Amino acid sequence: MSHAGLRLVYRRNHLPHARLGMAVSRKYGNAVQRNRLKRALRAAFRQHPIHTRDIDLLIMPRAGGHPFERNAALQLANGALDALLKQIQP
Repeated sequence: MSHAGLRLVYRRNHLPHARLGMAVSRKYGNAVQRNRLKRALRAAFRQHPIHTRDIDLLIMPRAGGHPFERNAALQLANGALDALLKQIQP
């Protein structure tokens, strides 16, 4: 699933919680920019109700969108996680 510059791939797991993986290419920016984005994505994941679901989630940002500011990255990630949660609701 793609949403606003983020590609989300998920698969059900048999655990009582979700797990997060990230693949951020060097095309995205330098190490500081990539780590800043990963910190924002982890924070959004921890605060979102999706972390209680039984899924493994892989997030891959596209190189075109550069939300280097924390607030922009958090809003982008929250929007993508909301869309994913609606998609996987039973």
